[in-house]
Amino acid sequence: MRPSAAVTVALAAAVTCAAWLTAASTAEAASTARTSGPTASTPACYDFAVGALRQHVVVHRIPPACAGLAPQDVNEAVARAIRTVVGPLPKAAARRQVEAESRYLGSLVRQAAPGRPAAALAVPSPAGSTVPARLAALIAWLTAAAAGARLLASRVSRGRGGRPTGTSVWVAGGHAGLATAGLALWVAFLLTSATLIGWLDVAMTWLIAGLGMATLLADPPAPDTASAGASVATLAQGRAPILTIALHGALAATTMALVLLAVLSVG
Repeated sequence: MRPSAAVTVALAAAVTCAAWLTAASTAEAASTARTSGPTASTPACYDFAVGALRQHVVVHRIPPACAGLAPQDVNEAVARAIRTVVGPLPKAAARRQVEAESRYLGSLVRQAAPGRPAAALAVPSPAGSTVPARLAALIAWLTAAAAGARLLASRVSRGRGGRPTGTSVWVAGGHAGLATAGLALWVAFLLTSATLIGWLDVAMTWLIAGLGMATLLADPPAPDTASAGASVATLAQGRAPILTIALHGALAATTMALVLLAVLSVG
């Protein structure tokens, strides 16, 4: 064999061997990457949780992205992923959505070691903090309704006694009827915690207050002092409705404020 031919054959063999080694190394690296998966870390665990939630995949075991992490780190990654997928929602809707999404990643949540609190998956319920305000509004509303019922009964009795009342009885009746409907609506809000019902009741309190002012302007209370010889009992009877009206107005204003605060706390 000539020297040039021998050199050519040697070079070809070397190139072929180098190409084979390169291909083998690349295939081994790709196989290792496929089997090993991503390195376990909190960001990788978060990315895995977000992907599982968006694809609605129920996870039954710890994935490589979360393997080896402390329970509190996994819990934090899962909670952050759920908040990301759920997005900004009203508190009641967010709480329901969080509970629905948690079933996909429930197997990842572990009890954290004492001394380092785990991240909570669920949105804190506002019910415990708003119950006192709701009940206070209900009590104020019932008390205001009792005072209003006394005023309405007094107005009706004066009408039966022959005192002309004009349209005041109709205005007072509308005020009482709307107030009763508003009270029923507030009870429905207490039972359902529906934000729409709460805001509708807030709007009704303003309408009720407007009709109450119209009732007062249509027939203002005044002591019957036409006769110079009016007795003390007659004067006392004249002052009584004024005190009841003042009490009713104060309770109504308190009710409006408490209803608004309770609804705002729910969202």
